[in-house]
Amino acid sequence: MFEERPSPIVASAASARKLPRMALLALLIIFIIPGLLSRDFWSSYELTEFALVQSMLQSDAAGWLLPTLGGTEYVTDGPLTIWISALFAKLFGFLFSEGSASRLSVLVWFSIASSSIWYGTWYLARRAEAQPVVLAFGGQASPIDYGRVVADAALLMFVATFGLFVPIRQLYVETALLAIVAAFYFSLAWTLRRDILAPLLTGITIGASVLTANLFAGIVLLVIALFIHARVHAYETPFINRATLIIVAASATFFIWPILAVAVAIETVDAWFALWWQAQLAFISGISSSDLYWIVENCIWFLWPLWPFALLGLYAFRKQLDRTHIKLPLWMFVGLFVLSLAGEVSGDRFMMMLTVPLSVLGAFGLLSARRSRENILDWFSATVFTLALIALWLYFFAWQTGMPPKMYKSIMNLAPGISSSFHGLLFVLCFVTFLVWLALVLWRMNHSQIVAWKGPWLAAAGITALSVTTVYLFEPVIDRARSFEPIVHETLTDYHASASAGDCLTAENIDPVKESMLVYYGLPLTKNNACRFVFTTDEAFADNLYDESSVLGRYSRPRDRERFVLFETGKE
Repeated sequence: MFEERPSPIVASAASARKLPRMALLALLIIFIIPGLLSRDFWSSYELTEFALVQSMLQSDAAGWLLPTLGGTEYVTDGPLTIWISALFAKLFGFLFSEGSASRLSVLVWFSIASSSIWYGTWYLARRAEAQPVVLAFGGQASPIDYGRVVADAALLMFVATFGLFVPIRQLYVETALLAIVAAFYFSLAWTLRRDILAPLLTGITIGASVLTANLFAGIVLLVIALFIHARVHAYETPFINRATLIIVAASATFFIWPILAVAVAIETVDAWFALWWQAQLAFISGISSSDLYWIVENCIWFLWPLWPFALLGLYAFRKQLDRTHIKLPLWMFVGLFVLSLAGEVSGDRFMMMLTVPLSVLGAFGLLSARRSRENILDWFSATVFTLALIALWLYFFAWQTGMPPKMYKSIMNLAPGISSSFHGLLFVLCFVTFLVWLALVLWRMNHSQIVAWKGPWLAAAGITALSVTTVYLFEPVIDRARSFEPIVHETLTDYHASASAGDCLTAENIDPVKESMLVYYGLPLTKNNACRFVFTTDEAFADNLYDESSVLGRYSRPRDRERFVLFETGKE
């Protein structure tokens, strides 16, 4: 008699053939490295994070535990990401710039996220109830091979997610929170094998989410954890024991922070945490209509290619939704989706957290797909990424040569005044990347491979090639468009042309984040109100009715509505 395992998945040993570990590791490294060390800060999130890092590096222990920005208590997010970034800046700032060194913390969060998704899915897919159909004449994948190929698919689909292309390598809270949610998922799957250590890890991730983001994020994860532990009957120890471990570990992880704060800053800790508590209450206010509209408008492309295969998996397992490997990520997805709507959550944060359970459901959906549906991911990736890479090269040559004029004009509109820039080594690297990508596409077109990881591999390789080409060919263009460094250079030119020995420059009505970045790039701003030269915003200049003849220059980033003004007050 053959053992019957009702399952929509048919996986032969050939389809579960091992993806070389070094190839997978190399892909992950090549994916995450571009832009970490060389580029400027391209988003307001990174500007805020690095401004906080700068403030922390110039502070004592109290400043590390009770962060401030521009002399004001910073209670919008927790301090964990700032601690990690500041630690990297302190340790490696002598090798790179402080900005690049602080961005190395992204490697920590990406490593946690990718390893957690892989190992969590590995534990789920190796369970007896998750195994594919036993073939009549044998030859089905072994539990180890099957678990590995599902885990590979989940990780590769996570890497290939369109919406993570930019934010996953940026220095801001959402990157860290994504890693913590992935570790949270791993701890839930690990509890099937370790009924003491895993619940403790679940509690640690919940406490870490509060230290990273806010109390609302911790409440969401706690509710999800308790619900899943109550409803997943595959867990062996009593629910009350596991729940106790989770709550104790979560509380202990969080309270390390205020206890240390009391120890080093007892005079100010009460006032700081009073503001923090008010901010936490404000987060429980429901998602804003603008964020909700953004989510509806962008969810289809942001979560591609996860959502089609996740839906396919749910349809394939519609009669086995009670299986642990399906209901655990499904309930985690439902919990994150429903509970997040009750809080003040940005659209980016909302959808980034959903990528973790969707990656798992998408992997099982991919394995359950028929060959014709499974191949959709291959051909979509081959087509879209090839066209995208060709377009990037056309824009690059337009930037260098001025032809075709329409493409050249688009580059000039993005970064006015940018001159052509050519770096031989980076050009060769990007060209080799393009050739390797074409070789992969041609290989796929000429070989009808049955391995289950081929589609996710091609998608992950495509988005990796896209990231390498975008960053290393167009980094000067994006820096010119998004960085504050050009503004500083233009301001210094005008300032030195008019200033004499003993003059100083002060800032008025400048956002603390932007002021910190301007100082970082070399603008000598002081707090002296008697300075003859003032740097302010165009709006503040108009509101104060300053004399237009005193203006030495106006500056702004391309396509940025905010403009800055340098003017002379006439003070001696």
